[in-house]
Amino acid sequence: MLEIFSANPWLVAVAEIAFVPLVCVVVGIVCISFNVCRRKIRLAQFDFELKRDMLQRGFSAEEVRTVIEAGRQDVRTPEAGRV
Repeated sequence: MLEIFSANPWLVAVAEIAFVPLVCVVVGIVCISFNVCRRKIRLAQFDFELKRDMLQRGFSAEEVRTVIEAGRQDVRTPEAGRV
């Protein structure tokens, strides 16, 4: 294998040109996936803390469900508030 590179030094440059973007794409995908997972975890934590706080304040399960659904509806349709 090394004989190929020693006989054709231009192959090293071609290999580097092909390898560097591949590594960058893989690192980018890993970073994006990590941040998406971290965001989902943070949103779940906020949701849990909100529910726990409402239950500690004495909200009923129906009131908690109503508040959670109302908040999610506003997030899903941000155009609803615009005219």
